[in-house]
Amino acid sequence: MSLRRKEQTCNSAIKNLVKALGMEEKLLILEMEEKWRNLMGSIIANHTQRIFIDDQTLYIQLNSSALRHELNYNQNKIYSEITKDITQSYFTKIKFI
Repeated sequence: MSLRRKEQTCNSAIKNLVKALGMEEKLLILEMEEKWRNLMGSIIANHTQRIFIDDQTLYIQLNSSALRHELNYNQNKIYSEITKDITQSYFTKIKFI
């Protein structure tokens, strides 16, 4: 008697586990934090206090109002750079707070 098992790759098994545990958004935020650090550099990353997603908006909390004001000018460019490698969209806009 042979048992048939549904075979899957390690990658798809991990994706299914992450989805089953409801950790997709948390992993996305970790990815966003890494992309933010690589995109903006260490100086701006050091002024970043928190990154989170709420109501399809990516919020980036900064501790400098002057930096927040400057980043708002390049909001569309930053959004396109952050989302260019993401396959599934969890947020549609970016706000600096």
